[in-house]
Amino acid sequence: MSQYNKRHFQQRVSGAPWKLAAAAVAVSMAPVNLTHAQSTTESANASTSVLLETVLVSARKRAADEAVQDTPLAISAFGAAQLEAVFADNLDDIGKLAPSVGLKPTSQVGGQNFTIRGMGVSGTTASDEPAVGIIQDGVYWGSNYGAMLDTFDVESVEILRGPQGTLFGRNVTGGAVLVRTARPSGDFDLAAQTVVGNYGRFDISGKIEGPVIKDKLAVKLAVLDRNLDGYYKNLANGKDFGENNSTLIRGTILATPTDNFTASLILENYQQDGDSTAAVGWEVPGNGPYNDGFRQPRNFWDVQLDNPGYSDIEVNFGVLEMNWEALAGKITSITGVRKVEVENTTDFDGSQFSYFNQSIAFDQDQFSQELLYSSEYDGRVNFTAGLYYFKQDYTHSEGRDLNRHATLTVTRAHLDQESYAAFGEVDIKLADRWTLTLGGRYTEETKEAKSVPFSSALTLCADRSIYGFGDCTFNYGPSDEHTWSDFSPKVVLGFKPADGHLVYGSATRGFRSGGYSLRGNVIFEPFDSEEVNAFELGYKGELFDGTVRLNAAGYVNKYKDLQRTVLGVDPVYGVVQSTFNVADATIQGIELDVVAQATDHLVLTAGYGYTDASYDSAVAGFDTSLDFVRVPEQTFAASAAYTFDLDQIGQLSLRGGVSYTDKEFFNDANTVSGPAYTLVDASIDYVSLNHQWKVSLFGKNLTKEEYSYWGSTLGALGANRFIGAPLTYGLRIGYDF
Repeated sequence: MSQYNKRHFQQRVSGAPWKLAAAAVAVSMAPVNLTHAQSTTESANASTSVLLETVLVSARKRAADEAVQDTPLAISAFGAAQLEAVFADNLDDIGKLAPSVGLKPTSQVGGQNFTIRGMGVSGTTASDEPAVGIIQDGVYWGSNYGAMLDTFDVESVEILRGPQGTLFGRNVTGGAVLVRTARPSGDFDLAAQTVVGNYGRFDISGKIEGPVIKDKLAVKLAVLDRNLDGYYKNLANGKDFGENNSTLIRGTILATPTDNFTASLILENYQQDGDSTAAVGWEVPGNGPYNDGFRQPRNFWDVQLDNPGYSDIEVNFGVLEMNWEALAGKITSITGVRKVEVENTTDFDGSQFSYFNQSIAFDQDQFSQELLYSSEYDGRVNFTAGLYYFKQDYTHSEGRDLNRHATLTVTRAHLDQESYAAFGEVDIKLADRWTLTLGGRYTEETKEAKSVPFSSALTLCADRSIYGFGDCTFNYGPSDEHTWSDFSPKVVLGFKPADGHLVYGSATRGFRSGGYSLRGNVIFEPFDSEEVNAFELGYKGELFDGTVRLNAAGYVNKYKDLQRTVLGVDPVYGVVQSTFNVADATIQGIELDVVAQATDHLVLTAGYGYTDASYDSAVAGFDTSLDFVRVPEQTFAASAAYTFDLDQIGQLSLRGGVSYTDKEFFNDANTVSGPAYTLVDASIDYVSLNHQWKVSLFGKNLTKEEYSYWGSTLGALGANRFIGAPLTYGLRIGYDF
């Protein structure tokens, strides 16, 4: 294994979940920011101190990973051990751990509505650019459709809070989520794990890796099969609802032909099928009850769906990353491809009558290429410079069955998108304790769109049904094309008043390109790009001889030409959506998180986020007094973990955590909202003395909190809610050979 690869692997994987599981149960419900442990020689009594050791992240794309406490930006990072400790199955679970972050699904299976610091996308309109970027192994996801990324075989997750206009500038005005999957270590290893739980949950996973040519070529295969019967009871047919079956197969090849060159190839196939999302019809005060005397069920986790629907998702992903240590630095090439195919049908009215049924077919292909040079000088100047190319095209088809089959309507849209960028960021050491960071990114993006507006399925489709588009004839009208460009600068000043303490201030700009509203409309004039000027002041410090880590940040983000997808109600086509530049706005807030090792065995954590979002001015007809969509004013999380040493038997750890999310509105008119909710979880973990066996009991939502993660207006029908999971529990057994 090359010296670069050894260092990179040791930094990221030395805290592998099988070896650090006992310590990892103390992960913070706030951003504890742990990706690895540097020492494996500490005594058992001090094992939990791994939580306060040096943390390395790749958020700034430097030649070598940086300690998170030395990185002048607000970041929450989680390693494989921490993800396993909190039983985080996907990114939604991780979002509950960081302040001012919501990584929630949409109203359709396989979609995501991520928000960070009050900025994100709400809804399922494919033409809405993500405001929170998902970057998997260096590859930006071009669409909100695909899947809630599973954490299986994930090495680390980094959540960057606030606009990332310089290094991740593809439309990332809210923040970015960086996911890195695990690479082969170069040694032979075989591990397996199973999870059984209520509601028919049964998971089985395994991974095998080993050298093909010692120190030159290593391979790894990871496989996951996850199954769930569903959390809900469908009163319309007496069956369980919410079935979800997913399979992930990931193969990785790591080549180190020379001491200064390494290449990794990752190929992944993800498939998910089952029921659609659980929509519950909800009466709006003043609108009266549903027709036919319908009421929402008495039991919160019951649904009444005459059309239960289905979901079918397949994602194929590939990335080739090459690193060459040369020219006093590192040259990196990241080539990525991703293909997404989604089909689903959803009973949106949430009743036993067919008032609003929807069918979706989405097909996307993307390609990206990034070329980086990052210096590794020991002097006063270090920098990263790069070129970026991105291309995607997608076709989005939608059908609606409305008003007891009285109206059957279909639509289709197609988009071709191409983006170029050049960027750079440099650190200049002004003095021993002062560092100035300057950066900038130029982006040019072109979109060509064409659309067929909502039309009668009786005319366009041979089988006169909205549930299949193969026999529909869509005749696109004239297409339209537009190009947007932007330059996003960045300035950061960092000061270390003493060892273990960092104070920084930053000013940066973010950019989200304009586009076309493609949701059943004719081609309108494109909406313009959205810009944000962001200002942040932060502190990172270690107190009381390193037993307490305190991070704090305050920010003010000024948005111009804010993009919003406005929902309306058409008497024929039901709910319609169009995207406009509606307002200028200010989002400001504070974030605090702390982790404290109270004793050798006890670790306490807490995190808090406060977000104040308001409109400064708006176009005529847009009410600036309204609250932002899906922006809870306050979020809070805390946890406590205690580890017992069982002499020659192993270790036993107890952990409890709580997270709070304030009230949030689900639509711009503020007529649909979800009340505040608190989730409580706990676990008991046993790790054998040789670290080969791990057995865990876990429970989530122990207080059976009733909450919704999304909802929408249905006009005269009232509204709906998409409800969260009830109390769940299970047993997890893992063995590392």
